[in-house]
Amino acid sequence: MMDLLSAGVGGRVVACNDEFFAEAVNLIKEEPPVFDASRFTDHGKWMDGWETRRRREPGHDWCVLALGIPGRVRRVTVDTSHFTGNYPESFSLEGSDTADDHLDEAVWFEIVQKTPLQGDSVATFEVPHSYRATHLRLNIYPDGGIARLRVEGDPLPPLPEVCPDGPVDLASAIFGGEAVDASNAHYSHPSNMLKPIESRGMWDGWETKRRRGPGHDWAVFRLGMPGVVESVLVDTSHFKGNSPGWVSLDVSEDGTTWTNVVERADVLAHEHNHVSLPRPAHASLVRLNIHPDGGVARFRVMGRPDRDAAGRLRMAYVDSLPPDSAERFFRTACGARRWVDAMVSSRPYRTVEGLLEAADRSFDHLSEEDWLEAFAAHPRIGERGDAIASKEQAGASSASREVINRLAEVNRAYEERFGFIYIVFASGKTADEMLAIAEKRLTNSRDEEVANAAAEQRKITMRRLRRMTCQEAG
Repeated sequence: MMDLLSAGVGGRVVACNDEFFAEAVNLIKEEPPVFDASRFTDHGKWMDGWETRRRREPGHDWCVLALGIPGRVRRVTVDTSHFTGNYPESFSLEGSDTADDHLDEAVWFEIVQKTPLQGDSVATFEVPHSYRATHLRLNIYPDGGIARLRVEGDPLPPLPEVCPDGPVDLASAIFGGEAVDASNAHYSHPSNMLKPIESRGMWDGWETKRRRGPGHDWAVFRLGMPGVVESVLVDTSHFKGNSPGWVSLDVSEDGTTWTNVVERADVLAHEHNHVSLPRPAHASLVRLNIHPDGGVARFRVMGRPDRDAAGRLRMAYVDSLPPDSAERFFRTACGARRWVDAMVSSRPYRTVEGLLEAADRSFDHLSEEDWLEAFAAHPRIGERGDAIASKEQAGASSASREVINRLAEVNRAYEERFGFIYIVFASGKTADEMLAIAEKRLTNSRDEEVANAAAEQRKITMRRLRRMTCQEAG
């Protein structure tokens, strides 16, 4: 499983209530903890970990950490090495899926319940079920010190990164890209090249031993999202006298048959080397060949993901959202609380088709009150709304002032007659078309209009869900 937390993948300490003896940042160091019997600070014995002062009042100590790679936690390791008489009696771990570091808005869920700890030991806990997390809260009871916290799991990136407007790094660790084979990893492993942060030194990349015979070194990567590769970045930062002389690139769908797509590209030392493919090529695996040997800090495979691959990753995201985040997600598609609750509780869907089928079935159980709640979540046609509604009503943005004024009049007349706002599937329609539909529907009965508006709401919701799961552009 993938490291989600360490400093090597961009993990950070956000806040902690106490770090009197040793700083919390030590928790996320990649290297094993060490002990120096002779080292002391102004506060006491130096320890390679996070250590709080002795608590003299009720409560417990805590530390909030931001995952470098957001995802679903599957394994937690608590290392109390060298903490013999100053380790916590127990710990617990919570997660939250929150934007940025807005801790005041965070809703926490349990990952590991309150569990006893032993001193100077390493304890690993498997997590069979977990929601997606961006932040963790480590609680220690009542106080004490922990050397390292390791958190592994499945990467689940933010929504915009799964369905981007342009090329993305298909091999990035945040999508689950991984190094699966290499000719040599004498100094460091090729998986380092896929980390989402800039390389911090020569040790934080891939470096082979010096080749003394014919041939060349290579590393194979499984893309986190298969797709069409357009270019690669071969970053040789920090490799000044030991970068490759040149590189070549092969792609494959199955790892058996390989096609050369870049025959030769010279690379400079300590430089970001951008290499464009002569022709874009579809791939599930990529092989970077370095000639004859040397070191590469980072390797980026820029391209456009397959719709199905992006959809699978998006569905894993949807299925693993904590309930509060899942509610926000589905409310984006439809404002009816009963429909939202049904969609949240019916997870996991696993496939886009399963989600769309459930969405359609959930509409069958809505009452008129539910439909009216859904209608009320929309802006009026022709009025400014959120980004999604504005895009759907793009046809109204270019209308003449006369048409906009007539739409406003029709909106008022419609609401006065039926008691709810005019709803129409606006995508692809001009303002004139939406105006004509409204004027025609004004002659209907209220029951007919509730049914018409409900049918339009269904179409709007299904279109939004297809967009939100990368099945349609927009």
